[in-house]
Amino acid sequence: MDRTKIWTGTLNEVALAGRPKPKVGFYDTTLRDGEQSTGVMFDPEQKLEIARMVDQLGVGRIEAGFPRVSEDDREAIKLITAAGLKAEIWGFARAMPDDVAAVADLGLRHSVIEAPISNQKLKALGVSREAVLDRIKTAVEFGVKQGIHVAFFGVDSTRADLDFFERIYKTARDAGAAEFVIVDTLAIATPEAVTYLIGKARDWLGQDAVIHFHGHNDFGLGTADAIAAVNAGASWIQGTIDGIGERAGNANLPEIAFTLELLYQVETGFDFSRVRETSKRLREIAGYQLEPWKSVVGDTLFVRETGAVAAQFHIPEAIEPYSSSLLNTPRGIVLGKKSGLASIKLKCDQLGLAVTEDSFPTLLSEIKKLAISKRRLVTDEEFRNLVGAHSKVA
Repeated sequence: MDRTKIWTGTLNEVALAGRPKPKVGFYDTTLRDGEQSTGVMFDPEQKLEIARMVDQLGVGRIEAGFPRVSEDDREAIKLITAAGLKAEIWGFARAMPDDVAAVADLGLRHSVIEAPISNQKLKALGVSREAVLDRIKTAVEFGVKQGIHVAFFGVDSTRADLDFFERIYKTARDAGAAEFVIVDTLAIATPEAVTYLIGKARDWLGQDAVIHFHGHNDFGLGTADAIAAVNAGASWIQGTIDGIGERAGNANLPEIAFTLELLYQVETGFDFSRVRETSKRLREIAGYQLEPWKSVVGDTLFVRETGAVAAQFHIPEAIEPYSSSLLNTPRGIVLGKKSGLASIKLKCDQLGLAVTEDSFPTLLSEIKKLAISKRRLVTDEEFRNLVGAHSKVA
Protein backbone atom coordinates (compact mmCIF):
# COMPACT_ATOMS: atom_id res chain seq x y z
CA MET A 1 0.00 0.00 0.00
CA ASP A 2 1.46 3.35 -1.10
CA ARG A 3 0.72 5.50 1.93
CA THR A 4 1.55 8.71 0.05
CA LYS A 5 -1.84 8.15 -1.59
CA ILE A 6 -3.68 8.11 1.75
CA TRP A 7 -4.63 11.55 3.03
CA THR A 8 -6.15 10.84 6.44
CA GLY A 9 -3.96 13.15 8.50
CA THR A 10 -2.28 12.22 11.76
CA LEU A 11 -5.17 12.01 14.23
CA ASN A 12 -5.57 8.22 13.94
CA GLU A 13 -1.84 7.69 14.27
CA VAL A 14 -1.74 9.79 17.44
CA ALA A 15 -4.79 8.08 18.92
CA LEU A 16 -3.44 4.60 18.17
CA ALA A 17 0.15 5.27 19.23
CA GLY A 18 1.65 2.44 21.23
CA ARG A 19 -1.00 -0.12 20.31
CA PRO A 20 0.28 -3.28 18.64
CA LYS A 21 -0.97 -3.84 15.12
CA PRO A 22 -3.21 -6.91 15.08
CA LYS A 23 -3.02 -9.68 12.51
CA VAL A 24 -6.24 -10.83 10.93
CA GLY A 25 -7.44 -13.11 8.16
CA PHE A 26 -10.60 -12.90 6.08
CA TYR A 27 -13.17 -15.65 5.62
CA ASP A 28 -15.62 -15.11 2.78
CA THR A 29 -19.12 -16.53 3.01
CA THR A 30 -20.62 -14.88 -0.08
CA LEU A 31 -21.41 -18.27 -1.60
CA ARG A 32 -23.41 -19.45 1.42
CA ASP A 33 -24.60 -16.59 3.64
CA GLY A 34 -24.52 -14.09 0.78
CA GLU A 35 -26.75 -16.31 -1.32
CA GLN A 36 -29.34 -16.13 1.48
CA SER A 37 -30.07 -12.59 0.31
CA THR A 38 -33.70 -12.44 -0.80
CA GLY A 39 -34.14 -13.46 -4.44
CA VAL A 40 -30.47 -14.36 -5.00
CA MET A 41 -29.47 -17.76 -6.34
CA PHE A 42 -26.11 -18.79 -7.78
CA ASP A 43 -25.63 -21.80 -10.04
CA PRO A 44 -22.45 -23.90 -9.67
CA GLU A 45 -20.61 -22.17 -12.51
CA GLN A 46 -21.44 -18.77 -11.06
CA LYS A 47 -20.21 -19.91 -7.66
CA LEU A 48 -16.94 -20.97 -9.23
CA GLU A 49 -16.59 -17.57 -10.94
CA ILE A 50 -17.30 -15.76 -7.67
CA ALA A 51 -14.86 -17.98 -5.77
CA ARG A 52 -12.15 -17.16 -8.30
CA MET A 53 -12.79 -13.43 -7.93
CA VAL A 54 -12.71 -13.66 -4.14
CA ASP A 55 -9.51 -15.67 -4.32
CA GLN A 56 -7.91 -13.00 -6.53
CA LEU A 57 -8.78 -10.38 -3.91
CA GLY A 58 -6.46 -12.20 -1.50
CA VAL A 59 -9.08 -13.63 0.88
CA GLY A 60 -7.57 -16.46 2.92
CA ARG A 61 -10.63 -18.69 3.30
CA ILE A 62 -13.69 -19.27 1.15
CA GLU A 63 -16.82 -21.01 2.41
CA ALA A 64 -17.88 -22.96 -0.67
CA GLY A 65 -21.30 -24.08 0.47
CA PHE A 66 -23.70 -26.19 2.50
CA PRO A 67 -23.64 -29.59 0.74
CA ARG A 68 -26.23 -31.48 2.81
CA VAL A 69 -29.07 -29.21 1.77
CA SER A 70 -28.25 -28.46 -1.87
CA GLU A 71 -27.21 -30.51 -4.87
CA ASP A 72 -26.05 -27.25 -6.49
CA ASP A 73 -23.78 -26.65 -3.50
CA ARG A 74 -22.31 -30.13 -3.84
CA GLU A 75 -21.57 -29.52 -7.50
CA ALA A 76 -20.16 -26.06 -6.79
CA ILE A 77 -17.86 -27.41 -4.08
CA LYS A 78 -16.51 -30.00 -6.51
CA LEU A 79 -15.76 -27.30 -9.07
CA ILE A 80 -14.18 -24.95 -6.53
CA THR A 81 -11.98 -27.56 -4.88
CA ALA A 82 -10.72 -28.64 -8.32
CA ALA A 83 -9.93 -25.06 -9.39
CA GLY A 84 -6.56 -24.80 -7.66
CA LEU A 85 -7.37 -21.64 -5.73
CA LYS A 86 -4.92 -20.23 -3.21
CA ALA A 87 -7.60 -19.78 -0.53
CA GLU A 88 -8.46 -22.52 1.94
CA ILE A 89 -11.85 -24.00 1.00
CA TRP A 90 -14.36 -24.57 3.81
CA GLY A 91 -17.68 -26.32 4.07
CA PHE A 92 -20.68 -25.58 6.27
CA ALA A 93 -22.69 -28.07 8.32
CA ARG A 94 -25.28 -28.11 11.04
CA ALA A 95 -24.45 -30.02 14.20
CA MET A 96 -25.64 -33.26 12.66
CA PRO A 97 -23.40 -36.20 11.68
CA ASP A 98 -25.08 -36.50 8.27
CA ASP A 99 -24.30 -32.86 7.51
CA VAL A 100 -20.69 -33.34 8.54
CA ALA A 101 -20.45 -36.54 6.51
CA ALA A 102 -21.65 -34.64 3.42
CA VAL A 103 -18.73 -32.23 3.87
CA ALA A 104 -16.23 -35.05 4.42
CA ASP A 105 -17.52 -37.01 1.41
CA LEU A 106 -16.51 -34.10 -0.83
CA GLY A 107 -12.96 -34.22 0.44
CA LEU A 108 -13.15 -30.95 2.37
CA ARG A 109 -10.78 -30.86 5.31
CA HIS A 110 -12.17 -27.69 6.93
CA SER A 111 -15.72 -26.93 8.00
CA VAL A 112 -17.90 -24.78 10.17
CA ILE A 113 -20.30 -26.75 12.36
CA GLU A 114 -23.20 -24.63 13.55
CA ALA A 115 -25.83 -24.87 16.27
CA PRO A 116 -28.31 -22.38 17.77
CA ILE A 117 -27.42 -21.22 21.28
CA SER A 118 -29.75 -18.34 22.23
CA ASN A 119 -32.95 -18.97 24.17
CA GLN A 120 -34.95 -17.42 21.33
CA LYS A 121 -33.48 -19.73 18.70
CA LEU A 122 -33.77 -22.84 20.84
CA LYS A 123 -37.42 -22.06 21.61
CA ALA A 124 -38.21 -21.40 17.96
CA LEU A 125 -36.66 -24.73 16.95
CA GLY A 126 -38.10 -26.66 19.86
CA VAL A 127 -34.68 -27.82 21.06
CA SER A 128 -33.62 -28.03 24.71
CA ARG A 129 -30.26 -26.85 26.01
CA GLU A 130 -29.20 -30.37 26.87
CA ALA A 131 -30.19 -31.61 23.43
CA VAL A 132 -28.15 -28.96 21.63
CA LEU A 133 -25.14 -29.63 23.85
CA ASP A 134 -25.34 -33.31 22.94
CA ARG A 135 -25.69 -32.49 19.24
CA ILE A 136 -22.63 -30.25 19.31
CA LYS A 137 -20.51 -32.83 21.13
CA THR A 138 -21.56 -35.62 18.77
CA ALA A 139 -21.16 -33.63 15.54
CA VAL A 140 -17.80 -32.09 16.44
CA GLU A 141 -16.36 -35.40 17.59
CA PHE A 142 -17.60 -37.02 14.39
CA GLY A 143 -16.08 -34.27 12.27
CA VAL A 144 -12.71 -34.58 13.97
CA LYS A 145 -12.75 -38.34 13.43
CA GLN A 146 -13.37 -37.66 9.74
CA GLY A 147 -10.17 -35.61 9.67
CA ILE A 148 -11.98 -32.26 9.51
CA HIS A 149 -10.57 -29.11 11.06
CA VAL A 150 -13.69 -27.79 12.83
CA ALA A 151 -14.72 -24.24 13.64
CA PHE A 152 -17.73 -24.22 15.96
CA PHE A 153 -20.32 -21.59 15.01
CA GLY A 154 -22.80 -20.60 17.73
CA VAL A 155 -25.83 -19.14 16.00
CA ASP A 156 -27.11 -15.99 17.75
CA SER A 157 -24.10 -15.93 20.07
CA THR A 158 -24.61 -12.31 21.01
CA ARG A 159 -28.09 -12.96 22.44
CA ALA A 160 -27.12 -16.13 24.30
CA ASP A 161 -27.08 -16.37 28.07
CA LEU A 162 -23.41 -15.87 28.98
CA ASP A 163 -23.20 -18.89 31.29
CA PHE A 164 -24.68 -21.09 28.57
CA PHE A 165 -22.39 -19.50 25.97
CA GLU A 166 -19.40 -20.53 28.09
CA ARG A 167 -20.73 -24.05 28.52
CA ILE A 168 -21.50 -24.43 24.82
CA TYR A 169 -18.13 -23.25 23.54
CA LYS A 170 -16.21 -25.29 26.10
CA THR A 171 -18.21 -28.34 25.03
CA ALA A 172 -17.23 -27.68 21.41
CA ARG A 173 -13.60 -27.21 22.43
CA ASP A 174 -13.51 -30.39 24.50
CA ALA A 175 -15.09 -32.31 21.60
CA GLY A 176 -12.21 -31.22 19.38
CA ALA A 177 -13.21 -27.93 17.74
CA ALA A 178 -10.04 -26.08 16.75
CA GLU A 179 -11.60 -22.67 16.15
CA PHE A 180 -14.61 -20.74 17.43
CA VAL A 181 -16.96 -18.38 15.62
CA ILE A 182 -18.79 -15.71 17.59
CA VAL A 183 -21.91 -14.92 15.62
CA ASP A 184 -23.88 -11.67 15.78
CA THR A 185 -26.76 -13.19 13.84
CA LEU A 186 -29.18 -10.28 14.21
CA ALA A 187 -26.46 -7.60 14.43
CA ILE A 188 -27.56 -6.45 17.87
CA ALA A 189 -24.09 -6.04 19.38
CA THR A 190 -22.38 -2.69 19.76
CA PRO A 191 -18.61 -2.55 19.17
CA GLU A 192 -18.20 -2.41 22.95
CA ALA A 193 -20.29 -5.57 23.34
CA VAL A 194 -18.23 -7.35 20.67
CA THR A 195 -15.05 -6.40 22.51
CA TYR A 196 -16.51 -7.66 25.78
CA LEU A 197 -17.74 -10.98 24.39
CA ILE A 198 -14.50 -11.78 22.59
CA GLY A 199 -12.62 -10.98 25.80
CA LYS A 200 -14.85 -13.38 27.71
CA ALA A 201 -14.43 -16.07 25.07
CA ARG A 202 -10.64 -15.78 25.28
CA ASP A 203 -10.81 -16.03 29.08
CA TRP A 204 -12.93 -19.19 28.80
CA LEU A 205 -11.21 -20.85 25.84
CA GLY A 206 -7.66 -19.62 26.32
CA GLN A 207 -5.87 -16.48 25.16
CA ASP A 208 -4.49 -18.40 22.18
CA ALA A 209 -7.92 -19.59 21.03
CA VAL A 210 -8.58 -18.97 17.34
CA ILE A 211 -11.68 -16.82 17.32
CA HIS A 212 -13.71 -15.68 14.32
CA PHE A 213 -16.27 -12.88 14.29
CA HIS A 214 -19.30 -13.22 12.03
CA GLY A 215 -21.34 -10.04 11.90
CA HIS A 216 -24.35 -8.60 10.12
CA ASN A 217 -25.42 -5.01 9.49
CA ASP A 218 -28.98 -4.42 10.72
CA PHE A 219 -27.94 -1.31 12.67
CA GLY A 220 -25.21 -0.24 10.26
CA LEU A 221 -22.46 -1.41 12.62
CA GLY A 222 -21.11 -4.31 10.55
CA THR A 223 -17.75 -2.71 9.81
CA ALA A 224 -17.37 -1.06 13.23
CA ASP A 225 -18.13 -4.36 14.98
CA ALA A 226 -15.60 -6.20 12.83
CA ILE A 227 -12.91 -3.64 13.60
CA ALA A 228 -13.71 -3.98 17.31
CA ALA A 229 -13.43 -7.76 16.97
CA VAL A 230 -9.98 -7.47 15.36
CA ASN A 231 -8.77 -5.13 18.10
CA ALA A 232 -10.16 -7.51 20.73
CA GLY A 233 -8.15 -10.43 19.35
CA ALA A 234 -10.29 -12.09 16.68
CA SER A 235 -8.08 -13.99 14.24
CA TRP A 236 -10.62 -14.18 11.40
CA ILE A 237 -13.37 -11.89 10.18
CA GLN A 238 -16.24 -13.50 8.30
CA GLY A 239 -18.28 -11.55 5.79
CA THR A 240 -19.29 -11.16 2.17
CA ILE A 241 -18.50 -9.06 -0.87
CA ASP A 242 -20.54 -5.83 -0.74
CA GLY A 243 -22.08 -7.12 2.50
CA ILE A 244 -24.59 -9.12 0.43
CA GLY A 245 -26.90 -11.16 2.66
CA GLU A 246 -30.39 -11.41 4.08
CA ARG A 247 -32.13 -8.55 5.90
CA ALA A 248 -29.59 -5.68 6.06
CA GLY A 249 -26.78 -7.91 4.87
CA ASN A 250 -23.53 -9.26 6.27
CA ALA A 251 -20.37 -7.53 7.34
CA ASN A 252 -18.69 -6.17 4.20
CA LEU A 253 -15.25 -7.77 3.82
CA PRO A 254 -13.67 -5.33 1.33
CA GLU A 255 -14.91 -2.35 3.36
CA ILE A 256 -13.52 -3.85 6.58
CA ALA A 257 -10.17 -4.64 4.96
CA PHE A 258 -9.96 -1.16 3.42
CA THR A 259 -10.66 0.46 6.79
CA LEU A 260 -8.05 -1.68 8.52
CA GLU A 261 -5.44 -1.00 5.85
CA LEU A 262 -5.96 2.77 5.50
CA LEU A 263 -7.01 3.88 8.98
CA TYR A 264 -5.30 1.29 11.21
CA GLN A 265 -2.30 0.52 9.00
CA VAL A 266 -2.95 -3.20 9.33
CA GLU A 267 -1.66 -5.31 6.46
CA THR A 268 -4.60 -7.25 5.04
CA GLY A 269 -3.23 -8.87 1.89
CA PHE A 270 -6.20 -7.52 -0.07
CA ASP A 271 -5.76 -6.51 -3.71
CA PHE A 272 -7.89 -3.38 -3.61
CA SER A 273 -7.35 -2.71 -7.30
CA ARG A 274 -9.77 -5.60 -7.96
CA VAL A 275 -12.48 -4.72 -5.45
CA ARG A 276 -14.64 -2.51 -7.66
CA GLU A 277 -14.63 -4.89 -10.64
CA THR A 278 -15.44 -7.78 -8.29
CA SER A 279 -18.37 -5.85 -6.83
CA LYS A 280 -19.65 -4.92 -10.28
CA ARG A 281 -19.53 -8.49 -11.53
CA LEU A 282 -21.19 -9.86 -8.39
CA ARG A 283 -24.00 -7.36 -8.81
CA GLU A 284 -24.48 -8.51 -12.41
CA ILE A 285 -24.66 -12.15 -11.35
CA ALA A 286 -26.90 -11.61 -8.31
CA GLY A 287 -29.08 -8.87 -9.81
CA TYR A 288 -28.87 -6.23 -7.09
CA GLN A 289 -27.87 -2.57 -6.95
CA LEU A 290 -25.96 -0.47 -4.43
CA GLU A 291 -26.38 3.15 -3.46
CA PRO A 292 -24.01 5.22 -5.65
CA TRP A 293 -22.35 6.73 -2.56
CA LYS A 294 -21.49 3.29 -1.12
CA SER A 295 -18.02 3.29 0.45
CA VAL A 296 -15.21 1.66 -1.56
CA VAL A 297 -17.37 0.59 -4.53
CA GLY A 298 -19.91 3.39 -5.04
CA ASP A 299 -20.21 5.00 -8.48
CA THR A 300 -20.01 8.58 -7.21
CA LEU A 301 -17.07 8.32 -4.79
CA PHE A 302 -14.75 10.19 -7.14
CA VAL A 303 -17.30 12.07 -9.25
CA ARG A 304 -17.96 15.72 -8.42
CA GLU A 305 -20.90 17.95 -9.33
CA THR A 306 -20.73 20.75 -6.74
CA GLY A 307 -18.94 23.83 -8.04
CA ALA A 308 -17.19 24.66 -4.76
CA VAL A 309 -15.68 21.18 -4.68
CA ALA A 310 -14.86 21.23 -8.39
CA ALA A 311 -12.79 24.34 -7.74
CA GLN A 312 -10.52 22.12 -5.60
CA PHE A 313 -10.51 19.19 -8.01
CA HIS A 314 -6.90 19.79 -9.02
CA ILE A 315 -5.80 18.95 -5.45
CA PRO A 316 -7.41 15.53 -4.76
CA GLU A 317 -6.24 15.41 -1.15
CA ALA A 318 -8.33 18.51 -0.43
CA ILE A 319 -11.60 16.74 -1.28
CA GLU A 320 -10.88 13.01 -0.93
CA PRO A 321 -9.42 10.90 1.92
CA TYR A 322 -7.40 8.70 -0.43
CA SER A 323 -6.39 8.46 -4.06
CA SER A 324 -8.80 6.86 -6.51
CA SER A 325 -5.81 4.99 -7.92
CA LEU A 326 -5.83 2.73 -4.85
CA LEU A 327 -9.11 1.34 -6.17
CA ASN A 328 -8.05 1.45 -9.81
CA THR A 329 -10.82 3.86 -10.79
CA PRO A 330 -10.85 7.31 -12.45
CA ARG A 331 -12.02 10.63 -11.09
CA GLY A 332 -14.55 12.72 -12.95
CA ILE A 333 -16.65 15.87 -13.20
CA VAL A 334 -20.35 15.92 -14.02
CA LEU A 335 -22.53 18.92 -14.79
CA GLY A 336 -25.82 19.79 -13.13
CA LYS A 337 -27.77 22.17 -10.93
CA LYS A 338 -24.93 22.48 -8.42
CA SER A 339 -22.10 23.09 -10.92
CA GLY A 340 -19.87 26.17 -10.90
CA LEU A 341 -17.53 27.94 -13.29
CA ALA A 342 -14.68 25.60 -12.34
CA SER A 343 -16.87 22.70 -13.40
CA ILE A 344 -17.18 24.17 -16.90
CA LYS A 345 -13.44 24.48 -17.31
CA LEU A 346 -12.79 20.95 -16.07
CA LYS A 347 -15.45 19.46 -18.33
CA CYS A 348 -14.11 21.36 -21.35
CA ASP A 349 -10.62 20.07 -20.62
CA GLN A 350 -11.97 16.54 -20.21
CA LEU A 351 -13.84 16.62 -23.51
CA GLY A 352 -11.17 18.57 -25.42
CA LEU A 353 -13.45 21.51 -26.13
CA ALA A 354 -11.92 24.91 -26.85
CA VAL A 355 -14.15 27.41 -25.07
CA THR A 356 -13.14 30.89 -23.93
CA GLU A 357 -13.62 31.62 -20.24
CA ASP A 358 -15.84 34.61 -20.94
CA SER A 359 -18.39 32.07 -22.24
CA PHE A 360 -18.48 30.15 -18.99
CA PRO A 361 -21.16 32.20 -17.16
CA THR A 362 -23.62 31.84 -20.03
CA LEU A 363 -22.92 28.13 -20.37
CA LEU A 364 -23.30 27.65 -16.62
CA SER A 365 -26.68 29.36 -16.70
CA GLU A 366 -27.82 27.09 -19.54
CA ILE A 367 -26.55 24.00 -17.76
CA LYS A 368 -28.43 24.83 -14.57
CA LYS A 369 -31.59 25.61 -16.52
CA LEU A 370 -31.41 22.31 -18.41
CA ALA A 371 -30.59 20.26 -15.31
CA ILE A 372 -33.48 21.75 -13.34
CA SER A 373 -35.95 21.25 -16.19
CA LYS A 374 -34.87 17.62 -16.68
CA ARG A 375 -34.40 16.91 -12.96
CA ARG A 376 -31.09 15.18 -13.66
CA LEU A 377 -27.48 15.72 -14.66
CA VAL A 378 -26.55 17.18 -18.03
CA THR A 379 -24.96 14.60 -20.30
CA ASP A 380 -21.68 15.19 -22.10
CA GLU A 381 -23.55 15.18 -25.43
CA GLU A 382 -25.97 17.82 -24.17
CA PHE A 383 -23.04 19.92 -23.00
CA ARG A 384 -21.40 19.65 -26.42
CA ASN A 385 -24.65 20.82 -27.98
CA LEU A 386 -24.81 23.79 -25.61
CA VAL A 387 -21.23 24.70 -26.46
CA GLY A 388 -21.97 24.38 -30.18
CA ALA A 389 -25.12 26.48 -29.96
CA HIS A 390 -23.33 29.18 -27.98
CA SER A 391 -20.49 29.25 -30.49
CA LYS A 392 -22.93 29.75 -33.36
CA VAL A 393 -24.64 32.61 -31.54
CA ALA A 394 -21.25 34.17 -30.80
